[in-house]
Amino acid sequence: MQKSIQMAKHSLKYILIFLSTVIVLTGMLVLAAKIPQSSIKDNVRESAEYLCQGELFDTVIEGVKGSEIDRYADSILLTIAYQYDSEHPLVSIMWSSYYYTRFQNENENLLEAVNDGYEPNQQYLRYWHGSNAFVRPLLMVFNLKQIYIFNGIILIILVIWLMAVLIRNKAYVPAIGVLVGLIGTSSWFVPFSLEYTWTYIIMLVMSIIGVKLALHGKWNRMGIFFMVGGIITNYMDFLSTETITLLVPLLLILWVRMHKENTPVVHQIRFAVKMMFAWGWGYLGMWIMKWVLSAIILQENVLPYVLEHISERLGGDIGLSLWQYITGALLKNIKCLFPFGYGMAGIFAGCALVLLAVYFGYVYHKKHINKKHILLYLIIGLVPYIRYIVLHNHSYLHCFFTYRAQMATIIAIVFILEELTEWRWMHGNAGKRKS
Repeated sequence: MQKSIQMAKHSLKYILIFLSTVIVLTGMLVLAAKIPQSSIKDNVRESAEYLCQGELFDTVIEGVKGSEIDRYADSILLTIAYQYDSEHPLVSIMWSSYYYTRFQNENENLLEAVNDGYEPNQQYLRYWHGSNAFVRPLLMVFNLKQIYIFNGIILIILVIWLMAVLIRNKAYVPAIGVLVGLIGTSSWFVPFSLEYTWTYIIMLVMSIIGVKLALHGKWNRMGIFFMVGGIITNYMDFLSTETITLLVPLLLILWVRMHKENTPVVHQIRFAVKMMFAWGWGYLGMWIMKWVLSAIILQENVLPYVLEHISERLGGDIGLSLWQYITGALLKNIKCLFPFGYGMAGIFAGCALVLLAVYFGYVYHKKHINKKHILLYLIIGLVPYIRYIVLHNHSYLHCFFTYRAQMATIIAIVFILEELTEWRWMHGNAGKRKS
């Protein structure tokens, strides 16, 4: 009986925190929507002119798919931000409407909406577009190009902060894993698009907080921490690299847990599953809340808008068989990783790095290898590929940004290599093979 009461209290706590977070985030978006359009008009116009100077999808480095920048999504986001109705903010953020015409690109539609005062005529209800809670206030001060620079500075500060936390606590392998992951996913291109930026900011913030909680043994707070992380991810993200906000912090926390506490591996697996469930509950729950709140506030059946989106992301038809779709999605995402996307030289360099890792793992292998730890890291590292298979249409068409979900895979590989390798050879024992 006592156990049932405790479980009920525990569940109620999660529900109350979930609902409170939804209310706070919705309120933030409402407050942003209440900003007068006149306060952001000049900066939105400058942003639209800047977006019209280039292509909607353009590569920073010619021929390198992983350097492609998505101005299409940014154009839509800015149009939604600009065309919120400050007189009816709650209804406006539910519809997330914007001016659209199929005869022009989205950047040109944005410029016309600003210059000619066109009213929104297309809904984008299925997402929260919560990043506008930050973008719209920023547009009072900055244009889009300046916001890119601002976000770039924020990302650099967060990376340095996370690296400092890890190195200060002698978590050198996780620090290496994060660094290699950032390089492998060409993170230097991330600030060039708002769409790419939000999950990286969330991932870095969650990693810093999560590692600190783990170092202080605050395991009882982890479930709520990951649930809130899932909520914020859904609120901010445009379905880009959502899994990195779960997997990267989880891997770092698991590493700290494995090295800090001598607990059975089954407990680590159970912990990982619980955190995935908590994040998933927050992520999916927040999405469902958007649709439920939209239906209640707008007094309209929103399911047709939602179902159309789901079927498009899961399926789609560009003349490929299911097998071609899935294998294509997997290979295209892997090929976008640095340095594989840089021609034959990049493929050669990438393969050489893989062979080097295999060489160290085999030649300097440990005498006693914890296979269960390796299995846990392997399972987490494979999650992005499961995502590519399930959302094969989306992952195939948008591989130029979805490939960054593999940052978690890269970190998992680094952790697996640590489990396989005897590192004492680095300290004066080079050349002596450990049997």
